Amino acid sequence: TLISIMQNETASIVTDYIRQYIGPISQVPEPGSGIFINFDRVLTTQSYKELAWYDLYAEVGRDPHIKAVMDSARLDVAGIAWDMSAYMAPKAKKAEARDEAIAQFVKEVLNDIGFFTQHLFNFMDAIGMGFAASEIIWDPKPEGVFVKSILNRPQRRFQFDARDRSLRLRSMDNPYYGNPLPPKKFIVHRVSAQWENPFGDAAYQSLYWMWLFKRTIQKFQMMHLEVGASSIPIVKHPQAATQELKDEAESIAQQIRQGAYGRIPDNFEILWAEAKNTIQNSQAYDLALKMCDEQISKAVQGQTLTTDTGTSGTRAQGEVHRETATTRDMFRAHGLEDTLNATLIPWLVDFNFADVEGYPKFRFDLEDPDDLVQEATIVKTLTDAGFDFSDEELSGKFNYTLTK
Repeated sequence: TLISIMQNETASIVTDYIRQYIGPISQVPEPGSGIFINFDRVLTTQSYKELAWYDLYAEVGRDPHIKAVMDSARLDVAGIAWDMSAYMAPKAKKAEARDEAIAQFVKEVLNDIGFFTQHLFNFMDAIGMGFAASEIIWDPKPEGVFVKSILNRPQRRFQFDARDRSLRLRSMDNPYYGNPLPPKKFIVHRVSAQWENPFGDAAYQSLYWMWLFKRTIQKFQMMHLEVGASSIPIVKHPQAATQELKDEAESIAQQIRQGAYGRIPDNFEILWAEAKNTIQNSQAYDLALKMCDEQISKAVQGQTLTTDTGTSGTRAQGEVHRETATTRDMFRAHGLEDTLNATLIPWLVDFNFADVEGYPKFRFDLEDPDDLVQEATIVKTLTDAGFDFSDEELSGKFNYTLTK
């Protein structure tokens, strides 16, 4: 009994006193008997014009600043150089020739897909949306099974099974619960801090309110610019003017300026009660928009130089900013590595090789480049002390062909 308990979930969604799935109430639900509830408060409560659900997040992502920050976060991972590491048996010092060949095969297949960096960029859409789903189009040939293309799909088309978290496709015949999908067909990459949330932690959930505030501020800023940025023509007419004359006065004002204009009787006077801090009032919109953009950058990047030190920052804070960015990029890169090493890589190997002991690993080059000046100093110091280095080792270290 103890072994059985240890091998299965105990504190799962089935036993939660707040129900987290929709489907038949059962203590042991079977796959297909229910789907997860997405508890994203923005997606479940907000809409903008005709946009809702993940289409709303797509609209948020079109904001110029949000797009720039989000694209930067995605490119910081997708743009990293990558390679395949051959499987090595435990305690082995070197990979077997067959494992090296498998790793090389997988690398060539990925390179032959075309625009593979773009596919990595598409996977990182999970930062904003919470998860990203891409469909693999396999290409079987006499010499093996290859990948013809990888197609990223909109998040709104999918649900997740309440039992095994598998992806389900919302289709015309089953738009709510969704239909099960074949194995080894879809790659799901998610950014999630909780196992219970297969939809992931969408960064757009945090950015939505800043985006909405920006839209409101920009609306009033445009109104301010229309009225306050230039003179407004006011045409006077006699107090007892006919309607025809009043219309002519309005027409004259409109011809002078498209936008704000007006007419008044000649015995009327317009007085402008202006605040003493008019300049500051006009800048209030800029300051509010800047605050929203800073909060957006901070939510995605983790740190902004302008958050705490004005507009310039300091060198020390610049170092902190780079370290924070590097840490986040490495975390996100390792997450994408794990996704590919659990899906595409083993699937590709299984389709083409039998009786494999292990799978090659997709890895990003996340190591800092060596300081060659420091390395050369160390080599000289050790050489002067009587130690010897092989030409092959030094050539590999400094990327030069060394000869005596």
